Amino acid sequence: MKIRLRRALTAFAIAAAVLFVAGTAFARFPIQGKEWGEWTRYDSSGNAIGGGRIECDGTMVTWGESGRPTPMTIHPCY
Repeated sequence: MKIRLRRALTAFAIAAAVLFVAGTAFARFPIQGKEWGEWTRYDSSGNAIGGGRIECDGTMVTWGESGRPTPMTIHPCY
């Protein structure tokens, strides 16, 4: 009985850790000087209505209805 409970708690802890790491990886801003990021917002018809970009030096450029910068695609600076 104790072994079964311990295995269940271990599995739960591993699953929670994986979900936490995945969630923070998708919800982060680019690292200034090392990465840049961009995002695009779409309307209900799938048309791009706005977006933005965070440059390597930290400046943010937006267009249209940019909204909050989430989720974004992150790329390395060159």
